Amino acid sequence: MNNDDKPINLMESKMLILNGSAEYMLTNNEHVQGSRYGFNIFVKKDDLNSQLADIEKYLVDRGWDNIEITDNGLIENIEGINHAILIEAFKKAQHEGLSVVVNNNAIESN
Repeated sequence: MNNDDKPINLMESKMLILNGSAEYMLTNNEHVQGSRYGFNIFVKKDDLNSQLADIEKYLVDRGWDNIEITDNGLIENIEGINHAILIEAFKKAQHEGLSVVVNNNAIESN
């Protein structure tokens, strides 16, 4: 359920999707500090410009910096997604407004 306790129709839900990379800054062994990782972000609101500050804050609050968005687009509904983790991220963004999936393998290290 969303905040209004109304069911969400995933078949009619546009979602902004961003692809890019960021450098991990923390030392908690979840990822290697100083390495870049690729990510996908699902954003419930489809206006990228109005979301950039919120997206940056979301990532920085979780230890990411030097964020680079390389691609963006709209997904009309969940049927455009074939990967189970991305489907879960899409659903999470429908409820929470934003969801990030980070690749487990670093792109590069310092």
